[in-house]
Amino acid sequence: MKKDIDELLKQALAPTDEPNFWLNKRILNQVKEEDRMNIRKAGRIPAAAIAAAIVIGAGSVSAYAAWRYLSPNTITQKIKDGKLTKAFESKDAVELNETQVCGDYKITLLGMVSGKDITDYEMRSNGQICEDRSYIAVAIENKDGAPMPDTSKDGVEDKEFFVSPFIKGYDPAWYNAMTMRGGYTQFLEDGIFYRLIECDNVEIFADHGLYLGVCEGSFYDNEAFRYDKDTGEITRNEDYKGLNALFDLPIDESKADPKAAAEYLTDVEDGEDNEADESEKPEGDSVCEAWIEKVTPENIDKYAKRVESSVQTLSLDEDGCVTYEYDIEGRGSGSGTSLISDKLKDGQKRVIDGFDYSDNGLDGLVTHVLTPNEDGTVTYAAYIPKESKK
Repeated sequence: MKKDIDELLKQALAPTDEPNFWLNKRILNQVKEEDRMNIRKAGRIPAAAIAAAIVIGAGSVSAYAAWRYLSPNTITQKIKDGKLTKAFESKDAVELNETQVCGDYKITLLGMVSGKDITDYEMRSNGQICEDRSYIAVAIENKDGAPMPDTSKDGVEDKEFFVSPFIKGYDPAWYNAMTMRGGYTQFLEDGIFYRLIECDNVEIFADHGLYLGVCEGSFYDNEAFRYDKDTGEITRNEDYKGLNALFDLPIDESKADPKAAAEYLTDVEDGEDNEADESEKPEGDSVCEAWIEKVTPENIDKYAKRVESSVQTLSLDEDGCVTYEYDIEGRGSGSGTSLISDKLKDGQKRVIDGFDYSDNGLDGLVTHVLTPNEDGTVTYAAYIPKESKK
């Protein structure tokens, strides 16, 4: 009978209005794959990313009925990830439904699942497919019950949240979702943000102890949490006035893999060493980054010219993605795949899908621009800086 009541509630609360074509395709903040990054450069990670993480606000804890929120498998259905839906319905998934109220927000940890090849969406890092992953679903809402803002609309400021697993015994400022090749998908429904985060499989650290932290902002906030170097414990800063939720992740210690964990930590530390070399990056990088900072979809024609030979009309695949290829003399060739709806806002006429550049400065920079058409197709075009010599 409980299942029948739950189903009736879901049907009664289901929205009835159908959005337009592109709004219907939108899945906000889709996982940040290499070929979807705003700035893409092989083998390099922005220096700010190393210290970044994703955190959840904590405080008083209260229980909410499961039907109050979308279930993890319903969330994955909405983003059309069939494999992950099955994974969340399997015996390996952990259903949690724990709520913490902290700062101005109410955060609910809905559930998590880990494993190999459990998603329809391929994640790559340094050219390699990331197969063994953890997925964690959370709900974020205003404490006072007011609807969260629809940040997909023009003029509505984005709400930034950092949500990440932490490992007991390791400083969360350096070991978090960013160093774990993390990303997330987020959408708004009934005034609640639903966020599905993913990162490398954290179950290998089950014998250490694991947390999930949430804070406001795009990066890890050192003031929100406290790390005890002697005990390895990570706790909330009780004097912090904002969002700093912290959940324990109850993962069976038998799933730990100490050997794999040690190798993984070595890889992360090697990545930190490589990051230190960024301070000596070529002058051309700085020139490109300064140019990129000032370019938007609205003003790109002022700073760049379209490469007419690159223009293509693309159709969406079954996942709502478009794939394009480019070959520009003197600048190289490549391809990209984009879930354009995750970057498209209401009324926006085009989006910048990313930048490719080399040590040649503006002479090697290519900007990828996607324009959605009324018939549901997408026009791709490459742009090159007007200031370049080629």
